[in-house]
Amino acid sequence: MENVKFIIAAILASLMALQANARNVGDFFASESGDIFLPIKHDTRLDMLDYYNAGQKMPMPNNFGGKSEIDTVAGDYMKIKMSDSRSIELLMAASKRDTVIYVVTTYALPAPDSQVAAYDRNWNTLDTDKYFKQPQLKDFINIPKGDKSKREDVASAARFDTFLYSIDPQTKSIVARPTVKGHMSIEAYDYIKPYLADSIVYKLKGNKFKRED
Repeated sequence: MENVKFIIAAILASLMALQANARNVGDFFASESGDIFLPIKHDTRLDMLDYYNAGQKMPMPNNFGGKSEIDTVAGDYMKIKMSDSRSIELLMAASKRDTVIYVVTTYALPAPDSQVAAYDRNWNTLDTDKYFKQPQLKDFINIPKGDKSKREDVASAARFDTFLYSIDPQTKSIVARPTVKGHMSIEAYDYIKPYLADSIVYKLKGNKFKRED
């Protein structure tokens, strides 16, 4: 039992050291303690990085019996295919005051759905709304002459809001696209489609995302 405690303490100390010395997005991928990348062991993450840096996208066994692999590393951006049904994108947003790590998790449900979370450089959870205000379906509704009641009526036709978020590493943007079609009847979707914008773009300003008009 003492040996097990010692090993756990050593692993935690190693991860803390990696966090303190993280300089690029790969370092942050390696240093995360396991809440986000639970299926992938720390040593496996290091192997994945080594293979990718050597020019190979090598699927590696994960703790859930599947395969995970690094899809893309581009500057401060990284995309990891966790499984056939889930992917994670990371983006480092550095400013003079701090570095914010954005994590976009996407689930390939019948209607793809994404969530955005923000962390500091030590992987402490931040108040994401202060850094990226996630949209509601009504934000995508364009009604001629600004009929507010019509906007609410159209937005309420969907039972719940689902969105696909994707990071564009070249422009440092998050593109949000509504995916409500995947869980609506044909008639209901046909009703809202004429008013529904394809996407909203959020551009990184400092270390926060702001909507582009």
